[in-house]
Amino acid sequence: MIKAFKMFKVGDHGEVPGAEVYWMRDFDKWYRLYFYSFLLESDDGYVLINTGLPDDLSLRNEFLRNWAKSDRCKFTVREEEKIENILRRLNLNTDDISHIIITPFQDYTIGRLHLFKRALIYFSKIGWYHDVVNPSPSPFLNRDIYFPKHIRNYIFEEAWNRIRLVEDEEVIKGVEVKWSGCHHRSSMVVKFFYNGKRVCISDSAFLMGNFEQNIPIGIAEDIYECLRTYDYMRRECNVVIPAYDPENLNRFKEFTV
Repeated sequence: MIKAFKMFKVGDHGEVPGAEVYWMRDFDKWYRLYFYSFLLESDDGYVLINTGLPDDLSLRNEFLRNWAKSDRCKFTVREEEKIENILRRLNLNTDDISHIIITPFQDYTIGRLHLFKRALIYFSKIGWYHDVVNPSPSPFLNRDIYFPKHIRNYIFEEAWNRIRLVEDEEVIKGVEVKWSGCHHRSSMVVKFFYNGKRVCISDSAFLMGNFEQNIPIGIAEDIYECLRTYDYMRRECNVVIPAYDPENLNRFKEFTV
């Protein structure tokens, strides 16, 4: 049973080219994206979905500058947006978190993972191979960008015995994951019941328009996985929360801290 659900803005992506958000569309537009973490209070303790951005964003922002030929899509995070400071405002600390679900596996979801010393950590089983331990270098991105070295050291040394690989299952009582792909091999839908509704969080939709208009995201490893995920969420979810939509703060005010 989920007793409470909160959503936090944990960073800013600035503006991104339109074709990154809507596949093969809006080449002349820019869209703003935010990063979020989500906190569930369950019978099995506190569950955190994603941990936010790392402190050092220099490699990421250099890549974005060269790719977009602009500083418009620069990653930023304010002190008050760091997850440890958000938890402190809720009279919690990182040791109070029992479970962490990561989706997808990227620097903006794992960037503060090393602060959590007690939590079980759940990754996609498919994504673990493709995005974490695959010996072939990514053709798209420097590994040090999406998998910072200090997080590599933490995962493979200190947190090793707390890692759980999951796929299409209930990972904590009342909280399910379903592998989605679409954005990354490590992307999953997180689904749970809260206040009588089935809530789904998914990075297969950057903005609500992806889901509502059935338009795949532009940065997709498989657009057909995106479409299948939208179909799944239409069948299974009463509330769909797109992973990076700035309007989440207005659309879901009852969940926002």
